[in-house]
Amino acid sequence: MEKMFFFVLFLIGLLIPFLFIKVKPSWIVWVPSFVLFIAAIAFYGKAEFFPGEGMADLAERLYFIIFGLTAIGSIVGGLIVHFLKNK
Repeated sequence: MEKMFFFVLFLIGLLIPFLFIKVKPSWIVWVPSFVLFIAAIAFYGKAEFFPGEGMADLAERLYFIIFGLTAIGSIVGGLIVHFLKNK
C-alpha cells in the first residue's frame, strides 16, 4: 500500500509539467520542480535542526519524502516536456 501511495505522488509530480506544455516560455515547466525541491529542503531542514516530539518528527520526515518524491517526478516530467517541445 505504501509503494502505491509513493508511486501516485511520483505520477502527480510527473504530470504537473504537462499542465504548462502550451505556455510559450520553456523555462516555466521547471518552476514546479524548483518549488517542490525548495519545499523538500525546507522540511528536511526543519526535521533535522528542529526535531519534533515522537510522531511529529516522523510526520516532518514524511513530508520531506512526499515533497522530494513529487519534485523528482516533476523533474522527470520537465525533461519529457523539454524533449517533446524541442522536436
